[in-house]
Amino acid sequence: MNNILLIGKNSFISKNFIYDYKDKLKIFYFNKTFRKNKKSLFEKDLEKIVKKNKISTILNFAANNDNSFSSNFSKILESNFYLPLSILKVSNKLRIKLFLFLSKDMIENKKNKNFYALSKEMLKVYLLSKKNNCKLRLLNIDSIFGPYDLNNRRIFPSIFKHLYQKKKKNFNLNQVKNFTFVKDLNKDIFKLLSYDDKFIYKEIKSNKINLKKLYKILKSSNLNKIISKPQYQALFLTLEWYKKYYGKK
Repeated sequence: MNNILLIGKNSFISKNFIYDYKDKLKIFYFNKTFRKNKKSLFEKDLEKIVKKNKISTILNFAANNDNSFSSNFSKILESNFYLPLSILKVSNKLRIKLFLFLSKDMIENKKNKNFYALSKEMLKVYLLSKKNNCKLRLLNIDSIFGPYDLNNRRIFPSIFKHLYQKKKKNFNLNQVKNFTFVKDLNKDIFKLLSYDDKFIYKEIKSNKINLKKLYKILKSSNLNKIISKPQYQALFLTLEWYKKYYGKK
């Protein structure tokens, strides 16, 4: 059984990964908060837990996903650039597998890149410009949706909170965006765990979603009939999770 170390266990992607694969993998957690001015201590503690538990792979789910144009760039850089570099340093030293995430926002926002997109672009340039001793896996992803996501800065949590808690609508539906269902992403991650290539770069598949059309579907009186169709299975699973979550309130 693979010994996997998760960083950023509180992210909703990580929570889904744990739920789906906890019985197939031996999962450990690294709970230290990264601070750039204390990175040496972070790296020392990370190396210690990797050695102690014979970790074969690190999955870094920790990130700052604030893609507003008023975001704090220094905080975003700390999470999205300097943290991965510290994890990479330890992974290179111990020659283990490391999964890091990039963002397709780098391509989509060609003219008006937000700080989130810029931080991911910096990371990509750095990673592809140097030789690494670890077995690096770079996954390029679009926006992710699915269960456990309660970040109201993102469109799916905002929509479901509006629908189930009758909160004021504070999101823009005039968008057609690419999204990936979180469980599809995690299937790709799980599959790649068994690959032994020195380097893997993978574009994660996504689907265009018209948010205005999606909202109309969710508001439909024939909702159960509509989302029972195969193309809406990811939406159905997500809907069921939010329904149960808000039903507990």
